[in-house]
Amino acid sequence: MRKPIRYLGILSAVALLAAACNNSSDTGGGGDGGGGTTKKIDVTVYGQGAWTGDYNYLVLSSFQAAELHFQELSDDPDFPANITLEQADTQGDPEQAAGPVETAVGDPNTVAIIGPGFSGESEASGDTYNEAAIPFITQSATNPGLADKGWDYWYRTIANDDDQGTPAGEYIVNTLGAQNVYVLDDKSTYGQGLADVVASVVEDNGGSVVGDDSIEPTEDYSSALSDVESSGADALFYGGYDAQTGLIIQQARDAGLDIPIVSGDGSVSSTLVDLAGDSLTDVYLTCPCNLEGAGDFLTEYQAAYSGSEVPIYAAEGYDVAGLIGEGIKAAIDGGATDPVDIREGIKTYLDGLTEDAPYEGVAKTIAFDENHELAGENRTDLIFLYETSPGSISLLGSATDVLAG
Repeated sequence: MRKPIRYLGILSAVALLAAACNNSSDTGGGGDGGGGTTKKIDVTVYGQGAWTGDYNYLVLSSFQAAELHFQELSDDPDFPANITLEQADTQGDPEQAAGPVETAVGDPNTVAIIGPGFSGESEASGDTYNEAAIPFITQSATNPGLADKGWDYWYRTIANDDDQGTPAGEYIVNTLGAQNVYVLDDKSTYGQGLADVVASVVEDNGGSVVGDDSIEPTEDYSSALSDVESSGADALFYGGYDAQTGLIIQQARDAGLDIPIVSGDGSVSSTLVDLAGDSLTDVYLTCPCNLEGAGDFLTEYQAAYSGSEVPIYAAEGYDVAGLIGEGIKAAIDGGATDPVDIREGIKTYLDGLTEDAPYEGVAKTIAFDENHELAGENRTDLIFLYETSPGSISLLGSATDVLAG
């Protein structure tokens, strides 16, 4: 269902870019002020997540954008390092995380991790990275419990599922006008967590949860959809990923179930568009991601990676690379000469970001609170709402603006 062949060219492009910035070089414009040369320090960053497999659509765009940013930094004669992005491919599976994590930790040039991309693999990997004192900055893992692990070197640059589930539930009741909501999830850490928040918010806003069920991914949702219809639900929320969401939409419409269907960031993909086809109507999505980004980012990204139709978390990946780049520069400018000292310099830089002095990214401004969550007084500002139609996913706006009408 994932059409893996379309990604071969993209992965090849990533490999070529990685090779391009793999060599140390002497470049002009260095810090000696006399037109001499500055020796760039070779460092490695690992991108942990699903480079391949059924769920790579959720993080591949972010890794591509990070590679694009690292290439830009490495090509800058005034930037003091060459950054190589290596693949820590887990296919998003916590059970496959141990090997890639061991490789990343065992690499003496490692200065940071982009990711892990998913919540389950974050839980499986976090203790190891934290004990190794390697900053790991997720661009896409949204489970709220990650912030409670006590990891000093972990940072999250997006809102979490509590933040995402709240405007989703409010939108269902207050904007779509649904009073009887059926909640489904796919039994994953991500899907169940998001669905639980939505169910709670629906009830807090005067709606009723008329049914809920956890169903492992399948090809046939007819029994579940029959339960939805018999419950009298006037809206359906599904916590899960795009392939299942696409099937649910298609099978619901084929069965004559024409109620609004709402899902989260796991469903924001071209695969959803392809699977749902002409059935993709009255479907709404939430995401802590900005698919458009600011400035010329989207144009530059799509020029480099023309195969990315719905570049989820691309802008966020570009920003994580920028954060790491700023941390590397600050560390080396402060006297760091080896990867271990650079790791600490990156952490010092990240810890120094505040809402009054944030990192200005293409997706958003970034600073961290005491738990290393993305700081923001109004959490709905960090969530974006999307509507769909056959063939497209379109931005409605920030959740704050949409809910305000």
